[in-house]
Amino acid sequence: MKIEKVCAIGTLLLGGTFVGCGDESTPVVSPANNTTNNPTTGSSNNATTSTNNSTDSATNNATTSSNNSTSSATNNGTTGTNNATNGSTNNTTNNTNNVPCDFEAVNGVIAFEAESLTLNEDWKTRTQAAGYEGAGYAVWEGSPFNNDPTHGVITVQIKIAEAGRYRFQWRSRIGMGTNTTEHNDAWVRFPDAADFYGLKGQPGAEIRRYPKPICNDAAAMAAITASVDVDVADCARGSSKDGWAKIYSSGATDWKWSTFTSDNDASRVMAEFDSPGVYTFELAARADFFLIDRMVIHKEDISDAVAQAAAETACQ
Repeated sequence: MKIEKVCAIGTLLLGGTFVGCGDESTPVVSPANNTTNNPTTGSSNNATTSTNNSTDSATNNATTSSNNSTSSATNNGTTGTNNATNGSTNNTTNNTNNVPCDFEAVNGVIAFEAESLTLNEDWKTRTQAAGYEGAGYAVWEGSPFNNDPTHGVITVQIKIAEAGRYRFQWRSRIGMGTNTTEHNDAWVRFPDAADFYGLKGQPGAEIRRYPKPICNDAAAMAAITASVDVDVADCARGSSKDGWAKIYSSGATDWKWSTFTSDNDASRVMAEFDSPGVYTFELAARADFFLIDRMVIHKEDISDAVAQAAAETACQ
């Protein structure tokens, strides 16, 4: 299907006038009270739906490793192997106790403010959009990168205390216009998790949506669907690349906890960890003027309300 680009003129949350070009066939209309400091053109091409679907996650490989010394090996932690799990490939994890971390699980929840991260490139901390929590929020003020998850990559080391399946959520909103399918997404990856995917369906009949390239591996998808818990395992709808998934909000014209993957197929964002240890969470720029307030990664049996209310859990 050919997508025609249209442009609209309006104002931004961060101050000033914009000329926004979207991937949708209708122009973006901006509210009068939205401002921005550094307007840029471009927008995301997300079509989203809200959902109350179940959760669970995974891609790529996680492997455990020991920190015990053996025959001339040092007594520092050793790196994990690159064994494939659930069809994922070439991922390694260092699960030793002396790996430094940025944030850690407390009572099953890892919580952090977006402005607490080490922002780079065109990620900026702002305070103009009222209603944020903490000291502000992060916003991508550069160009959109709808098919290129290599810009503004933020790496966060998270410490998992208990193996299992975890859900990723963010509190976010659009920063330009009123079209909630624009300016509403970013790239996310858990490169060394045992599995990372979008989840919907019911327990025992899960539908899992994976990022590329793993979802194009027929043998890997067949192995996953052979599980008694999974009915379907295939590619997420919309953009994905190199294990990165497009994660979007739905209907977030104001601050909202809304976090899904797979276009028009709203699936919760899940990651699985096979053992306690320190893992990597990555965030990269996709849509311009997408605002992120805070994020949580929590065990799936912890309620949304409890996870979303958790205080920041910086490593001690």
